Amino acid sequence: MLELASKTQAAQLVELPELEPRKSAGAPVFDGPLGLVQNVKVRLAASLGSTTLSVAELSALKDGAVLKLDRALGDPVDIVLEGQVIARGRLVAVDDSFGVSITEIASPARA
Repeated sequence: MLELASKTQAAQLVELPELEPRKSAGAPVFDGPLGLVQNVKVRLAASLGSTTLSVAELSALKDGAVLKLDRALGDPVDIVLEGQVIARGRLVAVDDSFGVSITEIASPARA
């Protein structure tokens, strides 16, 4: 059910580390021949967490409400492609935008 931060449980602002430019190391997400599909565009999503609430709770939300997600503050962010988790990482700041620094490529068995 919907959990809102109470007056004694205030929302916390989290300072994100600035991403330092570096060369990528490690295994690529996809290590096969790309052939004709190398220029196909795909949309990735970063999932911070979720919550379940009723329509009544949804309609009662007001500006400033805080939704408590099902993830802890230090949990990794999921990188999702077509509903499948393909990688995990940590939230970072990139100039004036959010970014995700990939820390783990999900294997087919773990995705």
